[in-house]
Amino acid sequence: MEIKLERALENREILINAIEKEIVGPSDINNTTKLLNTTGNTKFDNFEDLNTNYHWFSATLKEEVIQRDSPSRRYAAGMLYPIQLQAEEIDVESDEMVGDKKIDEKQAGFYDEIDKLDNQDDIVEDTGLEDIAPKVQQKDSMPSSMGVTFCLAKDVEKFKINFTGGIYDKHRIYTDIHAKDKKTGKETHYDFKEDWWLRTSIFGDLTVLISEFDSSKKISLKEYELDVFDAAKVKIEKIKLKLHIQCRIKDEYILFTVTVLNITEPPLRFNKDEYTVFQSQLKISADLGDFLNYPKISERNLGLTKDEWNNELLFKNKFNYAFGHGCSVKWDQNAEKISELYSKFIPVYETESMTPDITMDVDGEEVVLKIEMRELMDVQNYQELQGILQPLVFGYKKWIEDQELETRKLNLKKELKKAAETNLDFCKDSLRRMEKGLELLKDSKVFQAFKLANKAILLQQLNGKMPRNAYYDKSDTSKAMELIIDQSYNDVMKAMQNLSDCDNSWRAFQIAFFLLSIQSLVEKDSIDRQTVDLIWFPTGGGKTEAYLGVAAFQMFYRRLLDPNDAGVDIMMRYTLRLLTADQFQRASRLICAMEYIRRDCERNLGTTPYSIGIWVGSKTSPNTNQIALSQVKQMQKPQGPDNLVITRCPWCGCEIGKVAVKGKGSKYNETVPLGFKRVNEQLIVRCPDERCDFHGEIPVYFVDETIYEKKPTFLIGTIDKFVQLTWKPEARGLFGINDLGKRSISPPQIIIQDELHLISGPLGTLAGLYEVLIEELCIDDRGEVPIKPKIISATATIKEFEEQAKCLFGRENARLFPSPGIDIDDSFFSKVAADKNGKPMPGRKYIGVFTSRVRILMAQVMTYSAILQKVESLPEEERDPFWTLLSFYNSLRDLGAGLNLFNSDIPTYIDALNKREGIAKDKKRFLYAPLELTSRKQSNEISKTIDDLNVSYTQKDNKGRTKSLTSCLASNIIEVGVDIDRLSLMGIVGQPKMTAQYIQVSGRVGRRPHERPGLIVTVYSNQNSRDKSHFEHFNEYHQRLYAQVETTSLTPFSTASLERGLTAVLIGFLRQRMDMQMALYPTNRELKRVMKDERFIAFRKRFKKRVELIDKEQVDIWKELFKTFMDAVLKGRYETWRVSETERGLMYQAGNLNDGEKYQGSIPVINSLRSVDAESRASIVSIEKEEDEFVWEDDD
Repeated sequence: MEIKLERALENREILINAIEKEIVGPSDINNTTKLLNTTGNTKFDNFEDLNTNYHWFSATLKEEVIQRDSPSRRYAAGMLYPIQLQAEEIDVESDEMVGDKKIDEKQAGFYDEIDKLDNQDDIVEDTGLEDIAPKVQQKDSMPSSMGVTFCLAKDVEKFKINFTGGIYDKHRIYTDIHAKDKKTGKETHYDFKEDWWLRTSIFGDLTVLISEFDSSKKISLKEYELDVFDAAKVKIEKIKLKLHIQCRIKDEYILFTVTVLNITEPPLRFNKDEYTVFQSQLKISADLGDFLNYPKISERNLGLTKDEWNNELLFKNKFNYAFGHGCSVKWDQNAEKISELYSKFIPVYETESMTPDITMDVDGEEVVLKIEMRELMDVQNYQELQGILQPLVFGYKKWIEDQELETRKLNLKKELKKAAETNLDFCKDSLRRMEKGLELLKDSKVFQAFKLANKAILLQQLNGKMPRNAYYDKSDTSKAMELIIDQSYNDVMKAMQNLSDCDNSWRAFQIAFFLLSIQSLVEKDSIDRQTVDLIWFPTGGGKTEAYLGVAAFQMFYRRLLDPNDAGVDIMMRYTLRLLTADQFQRASRLICAMEYIRRDCERNLGTTPYSIGIWVGSKTSPNTNQIALSQVKQMQKPQGPDNLVITRCPWCGCEIGKVAVKGKGSKYNETVPLGFKRVNEQLIVRCPDERCDFHGEIPVYFVDETIYEKKPTFLIGTIDKFVQLTWKPEARGLFGINDLGKRSISPPQIIIQDELHLISGPLGTLAGLYEVLIEELCIDDRGEVPIKPKIISATATIKEFEEQAKCLFGRENARLFPSPGIDIDDSFFSKVAADKNGKPMPGRKYIGVFTSRVRILMAQVMTYSAILQKVESLPEEERDPFWTLLSFYNSLRDLGAGLNLFNSDIPTYIDALNKREGIAKDKKRFLYAPLELTSRKQSNEISKTIDDLNVSYTQKDNKGRTKSLTSCLASNIIEVGVDIDRLSLMGIVGQPKMTAQYIQVSGRVGRRPHERPGLIVTVYSNQNSRDKSHFEHFNEYHQRLYAQVETTSLTPFSTASLERGLTAVLIGFLRQRMDMQMALYPTNRELKRVMKDERFIAFRKRFKKRVELIDKEQVDIWKELFKTFMDAVLKGRYETWRVSETERGLMYQAGNLNDGEKYQGSIPVINSLRSVDAESRASIVSIEKEEDEFVWEDDD
């Protein structure tokens, strides 16, 4: 359902306003509020009047009346308390009468829950940041000051300060109501008194003359009393404010910090709310001038790295004008000159929406360049193809020339100029490769592979996306039950019948990447074959389609060269289970499309089907067919699991797995498996729909045994799974290696590593070490020159990528694509989306919530309740984008606390909020139980939750209620791979540790900015100084978000890494690359033979070169540990590799400390890259014969 952009933007502002009104105040005064008579005390003689919402007039202003609750219980941010309260040890939530400690209990209301939640905070709040972020001091929970730091030119003579806020005074009301008790029916007299609170807006201003500061001092201070007045310009005597202004004179500018303090001295007995300023705001205006941007890093003579200079170049037009102290600061981010600054307690920043569309000048008119897959697959000759693709290449060349001209015009510092020249040199290199790729399409086989790849990608985009649900009907007991599928095959496959009508197009960067990759695949001795290509594009931009197109080309091209060369061609690795399963579904559609094409081209593409395998842990896919068949059998039980990774036919979308049996002949909750068959004790998956092209078998493999046997063309796996190369010699077939250790077919030609930024820390360090083995097994050494695989990676967030690529892949050259130019807003292939008038289109809006009065649990309750209820007030046809709240948590413990809030506290708060605002019961938001997306869930549960998140608001149940989720709580599992473009609302609880994670997580929503731009609400912890810093620098942080990405750390050849993983790598090589005799028996005789084998010698030399490239200082340690292992095998007299009860084995699985005692003389070896126990460090085993020893050759 499409929603008008204008309405979506208005609704987004409504939600932001609801948060601000709930957290900071004051509440809205609308047509439903009545005027309260404030002359003397107010008497109520009926409940209807008592329960009405009121306002009152302060001078000519309509002002808020807080009924039943006190201001400090109603609001959670924006307060300035009297400074003396920081010295008093009083509870910030209490409503105490300071002096005699009398508590007005009638003010408690439902906010008593706050105390409970804040006590829980002490128990559950664990952001994992304590080591780098100390706790905020307790006085910050009752702030008495707030401030702003900004920058002015030296010729500015003065600036103006405006302060606004609200104060509240008690107003006594009492009742004299006679009414029947609802429970007993007896006449009852309701006689009680309570205090309501009347708001008064206050205003103060001051003009500051810069000449008043001592210019001879680098730092000077001045203090001013700030008188405040009400709307009638009557001075407020009870409130005393002071302005503290610090002036720091620099060579070219002046820095000012303006701080306002509440220095009110209350009487001996007082209620703190009467002397607290609420909704505080500072406005700073530059008089006859503009604010200067705060000095950039490059202007402060700090030592910067190459990447930092590059960021300074790319973000040179992003300026920071101020930051806050105890608050945030905003300015008009679209204005050319900034003359006003505002303090904010709910800061808002809108990021630019980027577009992948590029425009070309056609007859004087700007036209979007469209390169349709249908046209490319139908071209008859090279000239036609060139005519379609050449404008893109020419356009890129012209853009580079324009950027060079612009660089010469700019007056850049030499470091920035050097960064610009480097970037444009990389752009020229990309252009060269695109031109070469276009030229190579003259070759008939390259031309044909390119056409077929375009057809496969088109079919992949058309088919399998529409879910087709199924069940068995058993209504007629006289015949076999009938399979019912809710959508016909012809309906979902109709696009296949009319491919000529399809206008699916490549995004420019996708087809450009396709072109520049061709040479490195066709000419295997090309220098670009050794380059790691990193697709760098914002989240949701289409990176997956870019590398899938290249993969399809390679898989077709290999078969066109030799139809019998059928084996694993593409290896694709991920780090997260969810991402692996999600991309498996997408890649499966591509493979089905390729297999559909192959069946019509067997003469050219061979008789072996194109196939795909998912090679992951046993939690996601079974290791054996016996386990798989058992899991299918369990589907017959109503409560049995349904946890196989394939849930739908990739080609037509028909449901596969556990389905219901319905009808009068069925049993209660009867279920049966659908889409599986047993053939020779193997599990085969097929489409249940007889009309589907894959009714016989879907070429999808997820059982380890079947993967080793079938050697799927496209293999997807988690990084962890590749550790099995140490333990499973039968995996050698995936690399085209036979039992003799010889190559029977070509090894994998492309390694794809998506979400490269996740390969970091301990996981990345061991992955970098294991990559030595993976590349070695992929090297094709059948010719004179060994051919390494092409490596493609992708991410939206990376820093110092060359170093990471070197440490992970051992390659000296790495290239970003698209290479950045001289401005972050334009890389030719992506630029800021603009409307017809050239103004930026709406993007994601980030807002921050930092409360002083309550901690993070109650802050969630208040924030989420306000949003969820406000969405209910939107027109039904406009609710869908914001209906489902996706909430991200930094730890499972925080998420568990969040689940409790959604199940109990948030519904309770919404009830109270509705009662307070006078919202009718039928307008109350009904909350479904929240779903969870975490590593605690099985893969099938994760897939089901993702399906549920795709259900729109308009889909209703039989009672007319929406089937759409209210909320989903997620951990870092959603950081990548969750592509649900209906979602526009997200909460982030606590600032994530890494900016890359913040970008990736928030990129899950707002993926259709042209229709439903996103809203991301970050609820900060006021107990964490890092969160507070992010809040105070909110605008500065978000306008340079991608520049804030941290460097990832990889040290694959550190001593700790070598001690943990080197043994596993060496064993993996011996068991995979040598013959099966070595793979099964690590005897002294076999190892002596292997040590002289040219494959082992070549491996050893390449390994050493890699260590020298990445960490030369570690070469000696590597050699020592290498020798230690070889000596252990030579002298250990082992009968088998893995220990058993009957045979002396070399290794056992690390992790169990007791195994060291049990298997003395054997070596603990890792079975995972994640949870690595210290015991996995290799140890010297018993020595039985001194004469057997490994010796380094002279050339080593």
